[in-house]
Amino acid sequence: MKKAISTVFALTLAFGLASAQESARFKVEVSSDSILLGNRFKVSFSLESAGGDNFRPPLFEGFDVVSGPNYASSISMVNGKVSQSVTYTYYLRPRDVGNYYIEPASIAVGEDVLETTPVPVTVVPNPDGVIQDTEERIEMPGFDWNFGEWPSFPRPFQQPEEPAPQPKRKRKTYKI
Repeated sequence: MKKAISTVFALTLAFGLASAQESARFKVEVSSDSILLGNRFKVSFSLESAGGDNFRPPLFEGFDVVSGPNYASSISMVNGKVSQSVTYTYYLRPRDVGNYYIEPASIAVGEDVLETTPVPVTVVPNPDGVIQDTEERIEMPGFDWNFGEWPSFPRPFQQPEEPAPQPKRKRKTYKI
């Protein structure tokens, strides 16, 4: 019985992944298309509804890679429908003022190779040296969580140092 259930589950998962590859989408998202010089921004490449191999990022000409590739993946099955996504994230800092393109990235899905579209990015001068807030926030009603900085925790309780032991006094003895 267990073998039959696991076989049905495996077939459902395989069928779901095979049908998902037909509608696979590979896209790019940029946190901002206009950046002040000296600031960083986020570029995410996401593959949805399929598993991919051989991810090839662009060269990021004109930018320094501050962080990346940061990899995240998820798979879920709800009511027999399987969905899967993979995301590669980079944080970039421009080297100079100008108009740039985030060139296409590619990934292999089965026998196909998918590419993202080029994304224009404008880097503008920053004479005042303004650093933009690039912290990520999760919005939930009633909560204000900021994952861009670590909270300060109180220091653990420290035992006060014990005073140095006092030398024992010698008793004076008197003979009577």
